[in-house]
Amino acid sequence: MFSALSGDVPLVGRSALLSSIERALERDDVYGTFIYGDTGTGKSALARHLLKHLQGESVPFLVSPAPALGAIPYGALAPFLTDATPEDMGSPLSVLRMVMSFFRSRANGRSIVVVVDDAHLLDDDSSHLLAQLVASRTVGLAAFSRSVTPVSDELVSLCRDGLLERFDVGPLNYAEALDLCEQVLGSGIVRGASDRLCDEASGNPLFLKAILDEALMNGSLTRPDGVWTLADGELSIPAALTDLVRAILMEFDDVQRKAFEVLALGEVVAFADLVSVTSEEAVSALLTEGVIRSLPDDPAFAVHTHGLYARIARTLIPLGRSAAMHRELGSSSHGLPLPPRARIRNALWSLDCGEPVEEDRLLDLAPLALTLLDPRSALRFADAIRGEHLAAAARTHRATALLELSRIEDSRNLSRGLLEETGTPELIAAAGVLEVRQLLAAGEDVAGTEAIVTRWSAALDALAPGGSRTSDAGPGTGSGGGPAAGLVDSEQCRVVVQAFGWNLAGRFGETVRVLRPLLGTSTNPRVTALGHAVLAEALGALGRSSEGRNHSVAALALTGSEVHPMPDLHRVAVLRHVSLLVHSGEFEAADQATAAYAPPAGRDYSLTSGSLAVLDAATDVRRGHFSSGLAKLRPALASLRAYDPDALLPYALGVTGWAAAALGEADLVDQCSGELTATQQRGSRPYALLGRAFDDAAHTLLRRGARHSALLQYAAEARRNEWFCCEKDVLELATALADEQSAGLLARAADTMEGAEAAILHDYAAALIAHDAAAIAEAGDRAESFQKYLLATDACRRAMEVYAEAGDARSQRALAAVVRRRRGLIDGGLLVEPVEPEGLSPLTSREREIATLALQGLSNKDIARSLTVSTRTVEGHLYRIYVKLGIGRREELTTELEALLRAT
Repeated sequence: MFSALSGDVPLVGRSALLSSIERALERDDVYGTFIYGDTGTGKSALARHLLKHLQGESVPFLVSPAPALGAIPYGALAPFLTDATPEDMGSPLSVLRMVMSFFRSRANGRSIVVVVDDAHLLDDDSSHLLAQLVASRTVGLAAFSRSVTPVSDELVSLCRDGLLERFDVGPLNYAEALDLCEQVLGSGIVRGASDRLCDEASGNPLFLKAILDEALMNGSLTRPDGVWTLADGELSIPAALTDLVRAILMEFDDVQRKAFEVLALGEVVAFADLVSVTSEEAVSALLTEGVIRSLPDDPAFAVHTHGLYARIARTLIPLGRSAAMHRELGSSSHGLPLPPRARIRNALWSLDCGEPVEEDRLLDLAPLALTLLDPRSALRFADAIRGEHLAAAARTHRATALLELSRIEDSRNLSRGLLEETGTPELIAAAGVLEVRQLLAAGEDVAGTEAIVTRWSAALDALAPGGSRTSDAGPGTGSGGGPAAGLVDSEQCRVVVQAFGWNLAGRFGETVRVLRPLLGTSTNPRVTALGHAVLAEALGALGRSSEGRNHSVAALALTGSEVHPMPDLHRVAVLRHVSLLVHSGEFEAADQATAAYAPPAGRDYSLTSGSLAVLDAATDVRRGHFSSGLAKLRPALASLRAYDPDALLPYALGVTGWAAAALGEADLVDQCSGELTATQQRGSRPYALLGRAFDDAAHTLLRRGARHSALLQYAAEARRNEWFCCEKDVLELATALADEQSAGLLARAADTMEGAEAAILHDYAAALIAHDAAAIAEAGDRAESFQKYLLATDACRRAMEVYAEAGDARSQRALAAVVRRRRGLIDGGLLVEPVEPEGLSPLTSREREIATLALQGLSNKDIARSLTVSTRTVEGHLYRIYVKLGIGRREELTTELEALLRAT
């Protein structure tokens, strides 16, 4: 564990880069490497690790320039010139010879590599000398430098000419940031917390560590249930980072500093406007230094390279100076349409300066901020609205922002009666959606959604007594058609939300019946996107995963568009898409979809902490990777206990119990079971049933033969309700636990479902019924190709049993090695029992001894010498060992056979 309050930063996410640098240094066609990276990305740590790795065949020397030595000739090389006289130092040739002599006297004929940390600080003479040594192939070079700070022309030209291979040290991704946080903290942290810290630090390891330290010291990071969680409030800025930004500002002249500050205050500013209030030279200088850059989606606008710098700079600018710059920027604006983030920031800047903002503008910006998952800005805009005629709209947006901030009760108290009071179709829809979300987050009975949509319908009736809101209006009556279009949009939204509630209740057929025609008429992109996501969920639950996937992909495309992003709906689409993939056996695609959730416009940290983390863990568990799945489930449970907007806690508890049972953690199974009893009425009924099924399977596994499983009853309940995907999952559990009746039921259930997993399950179950060993083994092979390692291993084991009954020892032996290899892919010891082909002779004590030595990696000659026997004797024993263990060569004698060796 690294000390959370020290300056040490674990080196994570750099192994591949380090290996690439080492390989480049070994190549004959390049002279070395040049590694660029921003401050805090880990260049110095990489240099230290490289020094250790190079020891052996090479002799590395570290050069560490310092700012104070920049004006001293050969200052960076002073440690290698301790014997130089003043006369020597006056001759570049003498200095070159002395440095070469120093290196060669310590290298003893081995290759020399010079590692330069902070190469941008090299004095000119040192840089020139090193370039000479590198160009003459006297030394190899690994130079680490800041990305944009000028470096010696000689070294840069070597890089430009391809003689030095360039590498860039980029920011950490979310998985690497999670690794860093866990190393620093010494235990698990909820995924959304590490994601948020990563975003706050722009993936910079040093900044991330500093923010993490600050959160520990001020109590923002707490550890309920043994898992670190992060408070919802604004993260405090470490003093060290504030000092860093102060130091950066001191390096600028007055005009450059003004440009830096204007952009920090505006967040996204048109280059033309920035030049108008400063100068073209100042803006170009900031671009050259890499402090600012173009907005990726719109190069006409400038943004800070590090958002954290901008946030810190805003705290350092006096209010009067900020207000003056705001007025100047406003009067100099070229009138380019602002991107959404810039519109939000500009209004916040006005409010910070005490300047009036039109209430109609605030009313537009509040829902925009909510769409972009910025509830704090939305709350501030709603709070600033004072007009009585806008009170209902302000309350709606304020209540929605509070719910986004996990303040469920405050949100409900504020929004009571809004559905009947709002008075416009758009606000009626917003209030209706809000009530459904509140009900789900509070863990209440999902049947309550029917009452909400009924009240929604009545509110629309009060606005359109003539019936102009009918949801089957033609294509020309959608968004953009005036008041009637608003009524149609609100009605169609009501229908989609009602279908959302039907899915929670397991009424998937009704969802399909209603949404298919609606999607053909809706022209509102938000309604259409949500409709696709809800329809995809229903189709997946009905076993039509291929058709469902088409709709979930459509929802992702609409909500994840860079032109008109909808982050608030994108999370809804992502969750349903990943769930469909997990429960149709598309594990690799599920991994990719989970990893791809990084929307540029806004990320829902509660989603990545809880619901998405649960599905990610479920993917591992369904593979048979119980340890990794359980490691992800522990922090996910801590997150869901605090805030469960999708009501997935019952399902998560069941999956956790099943993984714990496979690993023999009986206490955790009992804990999850007790908690499940108290929460099983929450959220989706099919998910809750699956949670109970996993819980039952966990207890059955731990108490084999001592209890009657209820899995077949759960499967029957799922079939009665037409929850066919749920039925399939429950029966797969029952089959894994060797329930004799489950195979026939599984074959029937899978036969009517779409997708490759259903075909595999059907063929496997049919082969079990037919007692066809070859077909069972083939189904296992197909299961392995889909990463269903648990089923693949169990299929191979059962095929061996059938072969044993037929007396086919040869086929048994052929499968024995496959079983052992597949057992290595599963880490649930209680679930997969060791297998030994029947009818094989046990190993003799001498054979066990030789097999154990071979397992340790000794050669035949070494084994013979150890046991004082001939090599030929060892070879004969090994042949008989292979026959008895059912393997064909020495490479198959792996550590997974240790238990079998002891048993024989």
